Amino acid sequence: MLYKKCSLQSFIMRNSVFCLLFAVTFVLSLGQIFSEKAAAQEKPEFIVKFATIAPDNTPWSNHLKKMKERIQKESNGRIKVNVYLGGALGGEVEMVRSLRRGRVQCYGGTAASVAEGAGIPEFQLLELPCMFESLEEVDYILDKVVYEDFRKILRKKGFYMAYWHENGWRNFATKGVQVHTPEDLRKLKMRSQESKVHLAMYKALGVQAESIAGPEVLGALQTGMVDGFDGSILYASAAGWYEGIDHFTISQIIYQPGVIMYSLEFFESMPKDLQKILIGNPEEEMAWGRASVRAMDEPLLQNFKDEGITVYTLTPEEKAVFRKLLLPVHKDFEKEVGKELLEKVYAGKKAFAKMKSK
Repeated sequence: MLYKKCSLQSFIMRNSVFCLLFAVTFVLSLGQIFSEKAAAQEKPEFIVKFATIAPDNTPWSNHLKKMKERIQKESNGRIKVNVYLGGALGGEVEMVRSLRRGRVQCYGGTAASVAEGAGIPEFQLLELPCMFESLEEVDYILDKVVYEDFRKILRKKGFYMAYWHENGWRNFATKGVQVHTPEDLRKLKMRSQESKVHLAMYKALGVQAESIAGPEVLGALQTGMVDGFDGSILYASAAGWYEGIDHFTISQIIYQPGVIMYSLEFFESMPKDLQKILIGNPEEEMAWGRASVRAMDEPLLQNFKDEGITVYTLTPEEKAVFRKLLLPVHKDFEKEVGKELLEKVYAGKKAFAKMKSK
């Protein structure tokens, strides 16, 4: 009997240990299953590579980071956004071509880069010299007159336009010569953006200019390859180009809009609810982007002065001399940008002037 009792106790103990081990193994297995399931749920369904030439710690980069945060939050992690700043994926034209080929899914940059990189000559219209008179006029024309036209143009070329952004007024930045007249510019060799319309501006002024990609400009200034450039206050500061100049002339010859756009193929592959999240509220996004860029002009100009750069603003009379030489460029580009679209902008300018006069 004792032998049987001991055997029974041993049996119970052995089986208890077995049950305990089984229970522990079962619980651990369930934990692994749930952990793998949770990890799978956390893995984003879509990854958006967002490319721009805008440097970090600028209104552009701040806006794109803000967009990234909003998109990832509102999509509950279904979309992951990777932002590549400062031309990390190449110059502007190169990045537009990468967007077209599907290597990136979203791009933010200048209208000129879209014209060149995507082969959309209509975008040159927006950067024709002496096209716009004021920022108020700019906003009216871009938002109320040609917004839908450019959305349709981009769509036909395989892009989805989210909204306008802003680079701003382009001004002359030089070393050795302060610019008051076209004659002053003719003493210099200038850097031009990679843009037919920008090169046409310099040609009309009788100025020698070379097309150089953004990431190479500071080196070109420092080595003496060029003596200056035209660009916005913000970008000249953010890219460090001001380090290679002595003078900054506020000329406001060309206004340069920016644009944020997606690959159409990528955008339309997304579920409808996620498409809405990618776009957000266009009016709010455009207003925030423009306001943040424009707010930087005065403090950045003061920084130029503090760095020993002379800042000069063309008088209305001096600007009129440039205007006389540059307005014929509009006619030269009429066929490329589209006569109907050009006339639509002219009509919008008249409508804006009439509205402001009331």
